Amino acid sequence: MRKTTLAFLLLLIAATFAGTAAFAHGGKTHRLMGTVKTLHEDHLTVTTTDGKEATVSLAADTKYERDGKAVDRSALTAGTRVSIHLDEDDKTALEVKIGAPAEHQH
Repeated sequence: MRKTTLAFLLLLIAATFAGTAAFAHGGKTHRLMGTVKTLHEDHLTVTTTDGKEATVSLAADTKYERDGKAVDRSALTAGTRVSIHLDEDDKTALEVKIGAPAEHQH
């Protein structure tokens, strides 16, 4: 009986921590996709694919990439599509993948 109770308690504790870890991440992908609306020295504003605006901080160690190759920050301009990998805080860009300029709608 003691072994069964101990095994049950250990299983309950393991399940509790597993559930907490899943909720701590919040199910977020930590990725933001959209079009650069404005670009500043230390941050940018993106119009997301669902039409909302999000401001993202740019750090000294933020990496920039276009077509699978590293590029300078100067390749990032207003009007370009981006996919941004965010830090755990969901506010700082770790990596910005720069795509083509967004098509203008008439």
